[in-house]
Amino acid sequence: MSSEYFYVRPDAVHGKELVIDGDEAKHIARVLRKIPGDMIWVVDGAGRAYDTVITAVNQPQRGFQHEVRCEVLHVEERLNEADVDVTLAVALLKHPARMDWIVEKGTELGIRRFVPLRTMRVIGNAAKEERWKSIAIAAMKQSGRSFLPQMYPIMQLEILLEHSSEYDLKMIPYEQTDHVLSIAEAMKHRERLKSVLIVIGPEGGFTDEEIGIAERLGFVQVSLGRQRLRTETAAIVATAITLSNADKS
Repeated sequence: MSSEYFYVRPDAVHGKELVIDGDEAKHIARVLRKIPGDMIWVVDGAGRAYDTVITAVNQPQRGFQHEVRCEVLHVEERLNEADVDVTLAVALLKHPARMDWIVEKGTELGIRRFVPLRTMRVIGNAAKEERWKSIAIAAMKQSGRSFLPQMYPIMQLEILLEHSSEYDLKMIPYEQTDHVLSIAEAMKHRERLKSVLIVIGPEGGFTDEEIGIAERLGFVQVSLGRQRLRTETAAIVATAITLSNADKS
C-alpha cells in the first residue's frame, strides 16, 4: 500500500469515479507530476479509503481549477482507524500554536472529535475551526487515516458535561485528585467500549466546582502520573494511552 494519501471531499465521489480539485489536485499534477495510469490512494475523511488509478489530469482553463479524475478500484472501510471513537475536549489555550499542535498530533493518533472548551479559568478565547480543519486534513493524510476529525465550535464546559451521556467512558485527568486510578485501570473492566470522552483542563486547572459537576455526571478522575503536565502535553498523553489500551481490549 502506498505511503502517501490524498484527500477528496465525500461529495466528489460518484460510484466508481472520484474527482480531486483545488490545491490537492494542483499538488498531484504540478508538484508530483502524476499522469493517467498512476495509482494513488485517496481518503474522504468519512471513513473510506480508495485504491484508484488516475484517468485524467486536467489543467486549469478560464478560471477552472486543476482537476484529477480517478477510477475507484477498491474501497477500504475505516482504514487505519481504532475500534474506539475518542473525543478530545480541551480548554482553549493562550497561545494558538499550542492548540494547532494538539489538533495535529491528536489527529495523527486517532482522535475522532475535537471540542475547544471555555472553562472558568480559561485564558484563550478564540477558535480557528477552518485552520484546524486544514491542519487535521494534512495530519490525516500523513498518518494514513480515513476519518477526518470533526471540529466543534467553542463549547462551555458545563454544556459538554451535561450532554455527555452518550459516551461509554468519560475521563477527566486532574492533578489534584486523591485517586490513583490510571487510564488503563479505568478502561480495564469496560466491556464493548466503543466511545470515550477525554476532558482536559486549562492552564490554570479546573475549579473544585467543575470537578464536582463532572464527578456527579459520571466522569472518572484519572491520573497521568506524578508530574504536572502542560495542557497540550496532557491532551496528547491521555489520547495516546487511551488508544493504546483500546487496541489491547
